[in-house]
Amino acid sequence: QKLIFNCLFLKMEMEDNKNVFVYIPRKCSFTNRILTSKDHSSVQISIGSVGNEGVYKGKFEIFSLCGNLRKQGRADEALNLLVEKTDLLKK
Repeated sequence: QKLIFNCLFLKMEMEDNKNVFVYIPRKCSFTNRILTSKDHSSVQISIGSVGNEGVYKGKFEIFSLCGNLRKQGRADEALNLLVEKTDLLKK
């Protein structure tokens, strides 16, 4: 398995020993909606983990938000909830 830009490419071997890559599309991290190619207002955000001194640790989390969520004005709320779940934001 190889994770690239929150898309998953699975390598499968067919009966005739040819390798085939299967594409699994991105999903919204909050609503689990599939992000289609026509959703031009969807965004993907990488948030880095920092230590107590504010120095980047080299780890990050990737969040994808669908355009419908952004259109409703709920993207900031969704991002805050997602970040709290991953313990990147301390209360």
